[in-house]
Amino acid sequence: MEHDGGISEHPADGADVEGLVDEAFDAWMAVWKAQILVVRALERDLKESVGLPLTACEVLSKLGAAPGGRLRMQELARQVLLSKSGISQLVTQLSRLGLVERQGDPDNLRVTYAVLTEKGRAAFPAHAPVFLQGVRRYFSQHLTDDEVETITRAMTKVIKALGYEQEAPHDSEAARNLVSMTRGGARSG
Repeated sequence: MEHDGGISEHPADGADVEGLVDEAFDAWMAVWKAQILVVRALERDLKESVGLPLTACEVLSKLGAAPGGRLRMQELARQVLLSKSGISQLVTQLSRLGLVERQGDPDNLRVTYAVLTEKGRAAFPAHAPVFLQGVRRYFSQHLTDDEVETITRAMTKVIKALGYEQEAPHDSEAARNLVSMTRGGARSG
């Protein structure tokens, strides 16, 4: 049944709405609010220190961690949870800044890669510490090791249930590439 404004009404097995507001709903609200507040704080820090928004820094990080500093546009969009048009617009902005470039695949004209430039690779050591220190300051310093483990396990379940894969743990090759780039020893794959 449609309401004004296009919102579809789908009763959950006849359950009334009051029965859906429980501790699980409270958990969702806490996760949602914390995520929004942490992202806002990270955005502010990144814009003030390096002049780039969080999603731009995430794109640079994903490209920096990828072999050869390049990913298919479609894969990059998937990794940063953006639409095709969203990633296209962001890569265009980063290209104008000289941080990323688009490269076609001569063997498959339907494939376009986003490739980290030397300027983009050089910018990474400036934004990575701001981001990582912000995550520590706004998020993880407020949690015990057990809470971090519980949150990671719980959110990984949700991520997988929605058909996505959780990123590799912090000791993965991607993480080692990022640490290497932060220290100035960029790997080119």
